[in-house]
Amino acid sequence: MIKVWIWAALALLSLPALASYRNLASTPKNIRVGHARELMGKHYEKSVVKKGEKRSGLQEKMMKTVEEKLPPGYKALSWSITQTILTESKKHQFDPYFVMAVISGESSFNPRAMGPVGEIGLMQIRFKTGEWMAKMIGLKWKGDKTLKNPVDNIILGTAYLAWLRQKFENNGQLYLAAYNMGPTSVNKAVKRNVRPKDYPQHVMKRYLAFYQEL
Repeated sequence: MIKVWIWAALALLSLPALASYRNLASTPKNIRVGHARELMGKHYEKSVVKKGEKRSGLQEKMMKTVEEKLPPGYKALSWSITQTILTESKKHQFDPYFVMAVISGESSFNPRAMGPVGEIGLMQIRFKTGEWMAKMIGLKWKGDKTLKNPVDNIILGTAYLAWLRQKFENNGQLYLAAYNMGPTSVNKAVKRNVRPKDYPQHVMKRYLAFYQEL
């Protein structure tokens, strides 16, 4: 009788709820703070991000946010998506909330999102960019299927951001702009003494909003 009750109770738990009891990866504070300072420069010290330095339980908060924002049919993947954001952020020295902000701005956390010029998935990656990055990092490429897989999409998107970051010498405004309009277009703009700001502001607004919600 007791066993029957236990199994019945477990059946009522959703996969995301079960997953929440598993250990999530962590992003060391020095990585998170270092990247935040890179993105915000002199504005960091008086920012809401600075105030969030000492907050605990960020991973659990992130997972809750991911689960809330994912569309029906994908909520069971909230743990694996959050874990991937944390793991890839640590690998590439990103603040995971920065990656969250890019995803929010690009697709509103909809893995099925399709852009007007062929962008696919959570981080809205074009086919050719995804294929190129997959080859560069050794990720098995299955075309659209890879980009529609939320975990693979995040792996490719963060790797591309890291590549842009290196190319633009850690200038957050420029590598964010390049993620949106391509590095060639950004280089042409810089040569005209123009620094694209619309997309970087679009992402940073969401970045700050995540910290305001802590």
